[in-house]
Amino acid sequence: MYKNIAIAYDGSEGSRLALEKGIELSKILPESKLTALYVNEEAQERTGYMDVGHASAPVTSANVDSSYAQFMPQGIGDDGYRPPREVDTARASEYSKHMHNSIQQQLDAKNAEASVLALEGPVIKTITGFIDEQNIDLLIVGNSGKSGLQKFFVGSISSKLIKDSNCTVLVVK
Repeated sequence: MYKNIAIAYDGSEGSRLALEKGIELSKILPESKLTALYVNEEAQERTGYMDVGHASAPVTSANVDSSYAQFMPQGIGDDGYRPPREVDTARASEYSKHMHNSIQQQLDAKNAEASVLALEGPVIKTITGFIDEQNIDLLIVGNSGKSGLQKFFVGSISSKLIKDSNCTVLVVK
């Protein structure tokens, strides 16, 4: 049925329930591969700014990627570039250790085996990219518990994953 199962984990109560459901399914489907993953968005905030006249434009690097260099005016990126703010790698590393340990403790408590992966980037794009790259059959996510205006303005990660994922998505409540 499902060969590759991924669980999106963020430390919330909903994601803990999703992890429990994933463990339960992996025992019912012993041939399946279980992967628990968490995404650290902070590690990717490395955008600098290019001052052009009276405006600033975000850029990811002072050196333009060679595939786009042909479209850029000569010398762009040389002057006026302000580097990105430094990312607190110690904090990002601490977050990753905490998340990894939390997942591993839950797996150990249930005597379950799974790969535990830390990914970096925007949550939705990173998870959907992982799904496509790893041929995930089933993604298990927790319900955020948001409702009303909060859900309207902030949006729901689980709703966006349902919409954007190329696999079955199970939302656990």
